Amino acid sequence: MAYQDNNSRPQRQMFDITDLNITCAECGKAIIELPFQPTKKEDGTFGNLYCFDCNKKRRANSGPRRDFRPRY
Repeated sequence: MAYQDNNSRPQRQMFDITDLNITCAECGKAIIELPFQPTKKEDGTFGNLYCFDCNKKRRANSGPRRDFRPRY
């Protein structure tokens, strides 16, 4: 599921991760594709990964980015 912003951005490459059997850390739904190739952490897990819907909710609840600096 790639995003589109009024065709001003190219479509992101999505990686099929169905063979990794990763589930959303929040809702437990199976994650079948991500916009990046996940890598295992030192503990052998992929860390907390979220499905599209849960990630969207988390981003909406997190507020604006603090490191954003407008360009002049």
